[in-house]
Amino acid sequence: MNCPACRSKTVEQGFEGSRGAKVLLDVCPTCHGLWFDAKESIQLSSNGVLRLFRQMHGHKDEHYRLKEPLACPRCRATLTKTQDLARSNRFQYFRCPNEHGHFITFFQFLREKGIVRSLNAKELAELKKHVQHLQCSDCGDPISLETDSACPRCRAPLCILDPKALGATVEGLNPAAVAAGVVAPAVAAQILMEHMKLDGFFRKIDSQVQAASTSVGTTPIADSSSAETVAEVVETGVEAIDLLDVGIDFFFDIASGIGDLF
Repeated sequence: MNCPACRSKTVEQGFEGSRGAKVLLDVCPTCHGLWFDAKESIQLSSNGVLRLFRQMHGHKDEHYRLKEPLACPRCRATLTKTQDLARSNRFQYFRCPNEHGHFITFFQFLREKGIVRSLNAKELAELKKHVQHLQCSDCGDPISLETDSACPRCRAPLCILDPKALGATVEGLNPAAVAAGVVAPAVAAQILMEHMKLDGFFRKIDSQVQAASTSVGTTPIADSSSAETVAEVVETGVEAIDLLDVGIDFFFDIASGIGDLF
């Protein structure tokens, strides 16, 4: 099918479901969009969530700014923008009024699952000591920490991976699905929670900022409608970083040292 957001061809893929059966999802690598037919999202197991997590991170080079309205790929009805709350996270998605399913960006999906959470005031103050320019994890627009605590364009909050949520997700892996000789899921979860602390995360940010300072410009984005804001970041000589990308890189750095969990 064609993606409701960017009209690119989606890829139908199977992910592990909570009841053992495969759950087929339509994944769009172009705009980081996910189409869930009715009830599919809640059927994903921990294995399925982490495999989707890994795959979407493999297509992180560009962001896409959603252009509303979006149309249902099944019946062409206009999708309804919907706000919801899960695990103390507010998130948004676009649902079909005829109940064919819903479209959600990868960033909003992670908020729904509680895998990312908003920064608190103390964390935001600490973050400002390490970096001044960020890239929105949802739409890709630049964010200046001097003036903003959320994306000025799409209002997505500044988010980081939640170590406890990731630990709980890893702990929920089916032991039968883990290859022989790999660290047990519960042990792996504990290792992840111990290592994924803010001091280590900020060290990762420092290394990203140092690497970015040797390059010019920002990560390319699919829509140049905010050219003026992008130019402001380019003038600094430092590439804006994406907190979600840094956090996922950090997660996989740690996970790679404790076995192929997913």
